[in-house]
Amino acid sequence: MNIDKAIRKQKRSHRILMLSTGLIFFMLPGYFILTGKFYTFYTTYLIILEILIFLAIIVKVDNASLSFTYDGYRLKVNIGIKNSRLNIICDKIVFVHVEDYVQKNTGRSEFKIIFISISKFRNDRMIPVHREFLKRHAYVAHEYAKLKIIYPKEEFYYTIIKRGELNKYPFLDTVYKSCVYANFTKESIEKIKFYRNNSENYVLKNKK
Repeated sequence: MNIDKAIRKQKRSHRILMLSTGLIFFMLPGYFILTGKFYTFYTTYLIILEILIFLAIIVKVDNASLSFTYDGYRLKVNIGIKNSRLNIICDKIVFVHVEDYVQKNTGRSEFKIIFISISKFRNDRMIPVHREFLKRHAYVAHEYAKLKIIYPKEEFYYTIIKRGELNKYPFLDTVYKSCVYANFTKESIEKIKFYRNNSENYVLKNKK
C-alpha cells in the first residue's frame, strides 16, 4: 500500500463523489418539475431525498478535511468543513497518543490522535484535562499521572483529532518531526512507522 498514492486516490474519489451527488442533487428537482407531479407524497419524498444527499456530502467532506502547515514554531491545522483552526505550539506538546476506533456513520476502522499540551495558546480546541476525559482514555490517564510528576506546576490541556482519514498519516509524521519534546506512545510510533514504510517519499530516499 502506497499511502501517498492512496491519499491522491482518496482526493479524486471525493471529487467524483461531490460531482456525482451534486449532479443528482440538482437533477432531481428538475425532473420533478418536468413531470409536473406536484403531489404531497412526491414533494415530501423529494425533500427527504435532497436532505439525505446534502447530509451525505457534508459528512463525507467533514470527515476527510484536514490540512496543516509548519512554520518552524507551530503547526497550523485546519479541521473539518467549518475549517476550524488549531494552533499547535510544538515545544509545548508533551504527549501524543493514537487510538483506533470505528466510525459510527460508516463502520470503517479509523484512528484518532490525542495531544496533551502544557499551553492553551488561545485555542478553543485545547481543553483542560478533566476526569471524564481520563475515564474515557485509560492508557492516557496512566501516562498523565507520570506527566504530573514531571511537570508538577503545569496546567495540562488536551485536544483530539479524528477527521482527516488518510491525511492523518503525513500529519502525524510531521508532528513527530516537529514536537521534539513530546512523549510518543507505542501506538503512535507504529502508525508513523507504517506511514514511512509505505510512503513514496521515504521509500525513494531509502533507495538512493
